[in-house]
Amino acid sequence: MPSPLRLEYPALSRAQLRIIGDRHGSDPVVRRLLMEVRALQNIVLRAHQVAEAAGPGHRADAFGIAVAASHRELEAETWFQEDLAEKAAYRATVAAGKLLPRRAGTSRREGTE
Repeated sequence: MPSPLRLEYPALSRAQLRIIGDRHGSDPVVRRLLMEVRALQNIVLRAHQVAEAAGPGHRADAFGIAVAASHRELEAETWFQEDLAEKAAYRATVAAGKLLPRRAGTSRREGTE
């Protein structure tokens, strides 16, 4: 179940965030808030990596409870689900031999050109 905040304010997609930046990015406050959103998204992605590395052990301790809660909350994050889908599509393309894997240190755009 999504948090009460998400019930009142549904998650924005990456496209919606991009539109906000395009329309209002010249406003320094909006630009700063968008950069803060991106920084927080990076923290969420790193926390997800930690949770995935912990595995599906269904632990009953505080860590296991926190991991389970984070998985439930991330289901409501549109941008996060888009990111997972993009990564899955990229992996499928690489597995099918249609694209070489990105080199370490390259951006998504650099690795797919």
